[in-house]
Amino acid sequence: MYKFSVVFVVFICLLTACTQDEVVPKEQEIEDEQIVVTPDGKVTFEIINNIKVPQEKVEEIKDELLTAYEVIQNSIQTAYVPSDKINVYLNEGDLASLGLASRIELYGVKEDRYPLIHELTHSLLGYGKDFDTSSGYFTQEGFASYLEEKYGENKTYPHKLVKYFMDANKLIPISNLIDSNLDESYFRPVLITEKDVTLRLMSYTHASSFVTYLVETYGLEKFEQIYNEKDLSKKVAEVYGKNMSELENEWIVFLNKDSNNLTYEEKMDMGYFFAISSVIDTIDSKFFSKE
Repeated sequence: MYKFSVVFVVFICLLTACTQDEVVPKEQEIEDEQIVVTPDGKVTFEIINNIKVPQEKVEEIKDELLTAYEVIQNSIQTAYVPSDKINVYLNEGDLASLGLASRIELYGVKEDRYPLIHELTHSLLGYGKDFDTSSGYFTQEGFASYLEEKYGENKTYPHKLVKYFMDANKLIPISNLIDSNLDESYFRPVLITEKDVTLRLMSYTHASSFVTYLVETYGLEKFEQIYNEKDLSKKVAEVYGKNMSELENEWIVFLNKDSNNLTYEEKMDMGYFFAISSVIDTIDSKFFSKE
């Protein structure tokens, strides 16, 4: 009887082990479906599908991550070493997406309005010191927006939109956007009212247009030298041989000369033009005056 009991227990253990062997591969398969590794093996992305989009969409995002990774790696080089594991969360709603060292939070996924390239740019190239604001926001947000506009699906037409702001006497001085005492109020306002959201969007658009102008006029090599740098005004003068005010004037001349007005189709394509156009006149005029 004792021998029978021992044999029976062993049999049950083996049976349980076999059952576990059958389950684990299935669980592993599901987990593997959420993971993609870059061709150079340096970064592993894991998709956290919080909103349960179909696997087809997950596969699409995995492909987008690999394409964006290559684009960003071939843009500029920084001293920052990216995390070897980055979790990408697919979230419900239309909150502001986020790109940190080892985490990307994407919103607007179901609507195909998620800024994957933008946020991945932050995660791969770095932001301040350990993702703080010690180097401001201007070059980081401007370059991420530049890459998103150039290679992403959702267009924002930054030159044309800034031209619209300028024609409405709502041009934000670049000196305000790079001032460490003021920049947070532009790039990180408390998003309570429509005015806050619109001011933030305007700030990003100004940075996007200005950085695009610098890159397309003077090249990536020079821009690389000012990216994520402290005391940006001083660094710009060293690299470009012109102060920020001179470059800003060049940019404004370019917008007036070479940038067309937004078409109705482009306004519709943006998805938010008519919302912001109804709000900009209510924003405090101090934000459009040089300090």
